[in-house]
Amino acid sequence: MSASAERLVAVLRNLLPILGFAGLAVALTLAGLAAWLGADLRHVVIASPWWLLAAFVPLLAVVIRGVVSPRPATLKFSRATSARRLGPGLAARLAHLPDGLRLAAAVLLALALARPESSRATDRVEHKGIDIVVALDLSDSMEADDLYPNRLEAAKDVIDSFIARRRHDRVGMVAFGATATTVSPLTVDHGVLRQLVRRLQLGSIDGSKTAIGAGLGQALNRLKESEADSKVVVLLTDGVHNAEGVDPDSMAREAADRGVHVYTVLIGRQAASIDPGRLERIASTTGGYAYTAVDQQALVTTFQDLLNKLDRSTILGEHIRAQLFHLVLWPALLLLMLDIVLRSTRLRRFP
Repeated sequence: MSASAERLVAVLRNLLPILGFAGLAVALTLAGLAAWLGADLRHVVIASPWWLLAAFVPLLAVVIRGVVSPRPATLKFSRATSARRLGPGLAARLAHLPDGLRLAAAVLLALALARPESSRATDRVEHKGIDIVVALDLSDSMEADDLYPNRLEAAKDVIDSFIARRRHDRVGMVAFGATATTVSPLTVDHGVLRQLVRRLQLGSIDGSKTAIGAGLGQALNRLKESEADSKVVVLLTDGVHNAEGVDPDSMAREAADRGVHVYTVLIGRQAASIDPGRLERIASTTGGYAYTAVDQQALVTTFQDLLNKLDRSTILGEHIRAQLFHLVLWPALLLLMLDIVLRSTRLRRFP
């Protein structure tokens, strides 16, 4: 027999027991899982079947190792004829068992990565929530101290509490004075949004006038891409619209056409020149409600009533299947542990 043929025979002699032990371990594991699942086995599906290709990596590694460096005999025996007559013992017959267990564990890990799932019972995640944009007045008059410590700080406190209690809603924020700007788009990251609210200060935008129309228009822009069933603007101001540009009543009609409800809050003790009628018209046109809060307690009560009035729409998420990968992962880990124990004790190899 040629040297190459002898080498091939040696490689096969080492590979076949490893593959046999690995196949037996995988077959016993899958048979045990099939018995455990019973009739539910027919509902098992593989969510990421491409991961099954990962099972070929350890198989290829075993083959390459056998070809490149076939394991030589570790002991020389002076009387080969007598050794052959005695035959291999149990330890010799199981010499390749640790390698087979390791290979089986790698195959099972690939199966776990493929994410076996049960299609029998699925749950659909439901989120209760609406899209809300708060439009806050940052005109200079918000510095008045008829609310403690002033109108702006009192408003920021109740808005912060309001956001904290709308845990399942997407909330956005705009600010307006003579012009309007976006503080935050719609977001569920309420921690960041609340930090932005706390940092709002007078003077960050031109506060010489009160452009309610621009503020409402900016809030509607934030809701433009919203797909929620319920869309709401909470407009908080202490004055009357006195800036040129967008007319608040036309913005109210646009909000009504788009199904957006506007809730207005007029805060502080107002002078006789202030006309709350415009805010009432905005709220009435859009199906919202107009509030007046002349002191701190009234402002808190206003936002509490808002929390009670706002509906919550159900947003259905994707179907969630029961995950079964752990049923494969645990046997793989047990096979690895058994591999380590055998390599360290009864089947330990000695050069």
